[in-house]
Amino acid sequence: MLQTWIVGVIVLLAALYSAWYVLPVGLRQRLGQVHRVLGPSKPCSTCNSCGGCAAGAKPKNSDAPINQPVEQVVKFHR
Repeated sequence: MLQTWIVGVIVLLAALYSAWYVLPVGLRQRLGQVHRVLGPSKPCSTCNSCGGCAAGAKPKNSDAPINQPVEQVVKFHR
């Protein structure tokens, strides 16, 4: 019985976290005004509005060739 309750709580927390992650930024900011713990979220969500993820990204209009990954042979020993 206790195990069922623990699993239920974990599933509920996971569902709340995933719902929080996909909330629009405006709604998260309004909820942050209600309580400070609700305000911040992960800096890199799918919105890309902060530009933090673009630091290592290649510009779209670049004419430089794309580096292809180096293929390496994997040897299995018996």
